Amino acid sequence: MSPAETTIAMVIGVGVIALLVKSFTRDEHTTASTPDPVDALLAEVSGADPETAGEIVAITSDGWAFVPDGHAVQLIPPELSEDRPTGSWKPGERINVGDLIGARVKRGAPDHDPWRLEAVGRDDDYRAWFFETEEAALAALALLERRIVRPAKDEDGEPRILSGGDFDTARQLDEETERALDAGEE
Repeated sequence: MSPAETTIAMVIGVGVIALLVKSFTRDEHTTASTPDPVDALLAEVSGADPETAGEIVAITSDGWAFVPDGHAVQLIPPELSEDRPTGSWKPGERINVGDLIGARVKRGAPDHDPWRLEAVGRDDDYRAWFFETEEAALAALALLERRIVRPAKDEDGEPRILSGGDFDTARQLDEETERALDAGEE
């Protein structure tokens, strides 16, 4: 097992343990908020904020993990290169508040991408992540909607909610750009 797979397995394992410990040790009379030692351990292992360490982590079909990171979401790749130091930086990709203006979950092709999380960026750029289960896609969507997605404003200053056509247009533009880039390489 690669170091990245080991880390992801540890994060998921500690998360499951944290949920089990929380469910069996809940005290209805406790009013003081004391930090949970399991969440602190999960935060240490994953590098996540201790206050959000117990949140669900969604894993894409190709192994990328959606992990809360303060007010952002960190996308952690399935494998880390063993020849690069990782002490002073977090591998993967960080999505910050407002980077996306809309997101949705859509049924994909059963053999290719059973469930697709689609997103449109602030520059109307298209992003998509593929998931094996609807639950995983919805967990990632919920994480993005809580922390990242901020609708663009229309000419009246009101939030502009994206329609299905907006997502389709962004995807088509992305596909056209990829075809043009591929044609330029030939």
